[in-house]
Amino acid sequence: MIRKYSFRKISILAIALALAALFGLQPVSTKALGGTPTCRQVSPVPVTLSPTDPTTYYVAGQLCAQGSLHGKSMQLLVHGLTYDHQYWDWPRSPQYSYVRAATNTGYATLAIDRIGDGASSHPVDGTQVTTVSGGYVLHQIIQKLRAGAIGGTAFPKVMTVSHSFGAASAGYEAGTYHDVDGVIISGFMHDISPTTLGAFAASVYPAHLDPKFANSGLNDTYLTTQPGARAQFFFNTATTDPGVIATDEQIKQTGTVGELDPTTFDQANAATAQITVPVLIAMGDSDAIFCDTAASLSCTDSNAILARERSHFGARACLEAYVLRSSGHDINLHRNAHDWYAAAANWSDRHVGHDAGHPGEQRCR
Repeated sequence: MIRKYSFRKISILAIALALAALFGLQPVSTKALGGTPTCRQVSPVPVTLSPTDPTTYYVAGQLCAQGSLHGKSMQLLVHGLTYDHQYWDWPRSPQYSYVRAATNTGYATLAIDRIGDGASSHPVDGTQVTTVSGGYVLHQIIQKLRAGAIGGTAFPKVMTVSHSFGAASAGYEAGTYHDVDGVIISGFMHDISPTTLGAFAASVYPAHLDPKFANSGLNDTYLTTQPGARAQFFFNTATTDPGVIATDEQIKQTGTVGELDPTTFDQANAATAQITVPVLIAMGDSDAIFCDTAASLSCTDSNAILARERSHFGARACLEAYVLRSSGHDINLHRNAHDWYAAAANWSDRHVGHDAGHPGEQRCR
């Protein structure tokens, strides 16, 4: 019998990495994506990493919408391993922009840089940045989105759309705080490929050893992928534009040792069973991290995903699954990403609704 490896068993990845409330808008930059949505950088958002630690850190983010924000449902976009908000609004290649797709179907989006990534704060001790603290940061942001502290607009409905490690924190948030209307998880499941495990661990090193972060001042609790290592883990290179892979290397980010603390993965895994709103899991069928037929970890179709994941969610999650054909881990960045964007919009419209006047038709009971 082939043994499966869950996140609670990946303590060797302590050397690996993975990779947010708001008081109005700061018009640092404004741009139109294809002449449609307008995006603004939000003011630095003060958050704490836990209810008991008063230390203030700051989250950066990009707020986007087509037309007025009033009445729109909000999609809070949470990136994954070694990325920042650009994963959702890919530079120089608008055809890969999830932000463009979501705002064109009537949603507002807030794509954040998680703590420890991009323009957000980098705590000195990276072991404090964990799955649990990431979930608490998301909770603070969701509360402020609902209260109207972002752009002077209170969003009637808030859902999370997350990727990879960001999905671990988003799942923990939804199962712990119960303050979202829907959850889309992409590139994340409860069992990881044992084949990929050792290779990925060997591909990372302290970020300050990397030319990009040599002058960052980050210590050994911050990690990144070694040059040239990303394609094998994040892409099906046969169906990805080489220019996208090159850009991915150029804009890579860091993660922390604390984010891969197996104890916090135990908490995240357990929390998904407490989610009481609709959940969609979206995977690429060639995801090298979570799909491994030799280890009985199939991603062949939606039924295979549901067979693997249904026991980790309660009935009120109304769990659905979607598989993007010929795609690797980063489903936003493959040539057929528009198929997944359409599936996400369809699910969101059915379960959440893009504004207050269009409620979702299918609710968990």
